[in-house]
Amino acid sequence: MKKLLILTLTAAALTAQADSQAWVRQTNLTNGMLYDIPLTATGGPFQAPLPVSDLGSTFELYARGTAWDTKVYLLDTKLIRAYAPEVMFQITTEDSYVRGDPASSNYVRRTRADRPFGFTVQVSGLVAGSSAKAEREVYFTCHGRNYDPLTFSGMNAPQYLISEANLGNGNTSANGLYHQLSSPRLSAGCGEQVYTFVRYAADGVPDTILAQPKVEVWPVATASVENITSNQVFIDRIPSIIVRFTNLYPDSRTFVQVYPGTQSLGTDGTKIKGTEREYGAYYNPTHTEASTNVPQNIEISMDDLSNYAAQDGIYTLEVVTETPFFGRAPERLLYVTFEVDRVISSRGQISTTELSTGP
Repeated sequence: MKKLLILTLTAAALTAQADSQAWVRQTNLTNGMLYDIPLTATGGPFQAPLPVSDLGSTFELYARGTAWDTKVYLLDTKLIRAYAPEVMFQITTEDSYVRGDPASSNYVRRTRADRPFGFTVQVSGLVAGSSAKAEREVYFTCHGRNYDPLTFSGMNAPQYLISEANLGNGNTSANGLYHQLSSPRLSAGCGEQVYTFVRYAADGVPDTILAQPKVEVWPVATASVENITSNQVFIDRIPSIIVRFTNLYPDSRTFVQVYPGTQSLGTDGTKIKGTEREYGAYYNPTHTEASTNVPQNIEISMDDLSNYAAQDGIYTLEVVTETPFFGRAPERLLYVTFEVDRVISSRGQISTTELSTGP
């Protein structure tokens, strides 16, 4: 690595050496090679002729005295090391989704608000022990930004600082982390955490972002139901039932099912036609259009629940979702246990009719 160096004589030195000859001697500390670079009497910029290694090179500014002073004066010395800080930052989540190029360290991963994630960071190319901050450390920050809970957009939303640190060369890993967004509840987290690594300004170069990956955090899905309550008894046709899905994960399969008996997690019931919703490339491998990458809010009306509970008895209505989490095992969002008792209703009607037609 070669660097453009500017070594300037002090005012006193310039006065004393007004007509002198000046040069810079570069010494490569790795192999001991020397090279003298001639300068004008007033100094100026030059290109280092020898590579600057990790150990560095010394640059010594010399000037020869005037005609009556033939001494050689050492006016200044600088130690310059080659450093090019690099950062590799890998975010790991249970969702394989990635947007952008992970190799560039500027990409987006995602997770669900209630699920842990981890990261590995590798910093290299710095000069340990250097007196120059830019050579010794890079600046690290984690910022949060909350998204609009309806549009899932962070446009114009302010960032806020979560953590910051100075990092030197080395590897760091952390796992079992949960988001630190300023949401009222962990499960309601909706936004992004941005990890930024900055090279400090030096050598005429301003602060420079080396890497800035992000992890998006989406809320936990929920479901609600109208026109049916727990343990309700239907003696006639079941009315239209409305189910609302909120924050369905952008990689998910969700449906409503019915099965006889009380609730039993993991039961494979009868899926109600028209209630299944599938999002993401995993569930739509043949789709050519881009998959959604934000949660979904939808409402479904079911008018034929009576057809799925044709016999009298106890039934359970259940909303189930599958996501990349827990190995895509079914997760329950909602259940309602109800009873159908048409026989008792019919007997009651018959008995009433018989009494009203008697003598």
